[in-house]
Amino acid sequence: MIRAIIFDMDGVIIDSEPIHYNANKRIFEELGIPMNKSSYSNYIGVSNQEMWQDLKNEYNLQQSVEELLEKQNLENLQLLKESVKEPIEGVIELLQTLIESNYKIALASSSPMRLIKEVLCLFDIEKYFEVLVSSEYVARGKPKPDIFIYTAGLLKVKPDECVVIEDSKNGVKAAKAAGMKCIGFKNPNSLNQDLSKADLVVENMKEITLELIKKLE
Repeated sequence: MIRAIIFDMDGVIIDSEPIHYNANKRIFEELGIPMNKSSYSNYIGVSNQEMWQDLKNEYNLQQSVEELLEKQNLENLQLLKESVKEPIEGVIELLQTLIESNYKIALASSSPMRLIKEVLCLFDIEKYFEVLVSSEYVARGKPKPDIFIYTAGLLKVKPDECVVIEDSKNGVKAAKAAGMKCIGFKNPNSLNQDLSKADLVVENMKEITLELIKKLE
């Protein structure tokens, strides 16, 4: 029986992947790191900590990972406030339906908690989530299952009682590795992610209904 729905944030709650791309593009250019959409797509869904550690090692960057993270956070926050006006269509209605149907709802994101809270406050939707989890809270980010297993523990449910909604290949892999069902959301701005490992794939959040969720039980 499905008891909990776990949402990713970037690309699922808000269409923020273009913002992250533009913010990182600016920083990459400043640091002299070559970047194209194909290579960058590998980092979608991965924690920022792991991304910067990889890049620091590969390009021998002088800045610490903490300095790079802070620079990225400030750039993302600025662009977020300037660019994002509303959540992805259908999300608010889905959250309301799930609450009314007594599902537990959590958010598990690779973004830092600082950014998560900014987004939820911006749209006044924090009230829908029983649990908020950032990849900062676990040892290994997506595609490892740590964040989803940790979230299930906080919700006091078993992994096989959870459905994860994800838009990235790394997120889907993490959800399935955690032993959870997964709905892949095909966001066109998430750079053509491979969602084939998801149990179901939708192209519109309005396709995610109570009937669809029950089919996964």
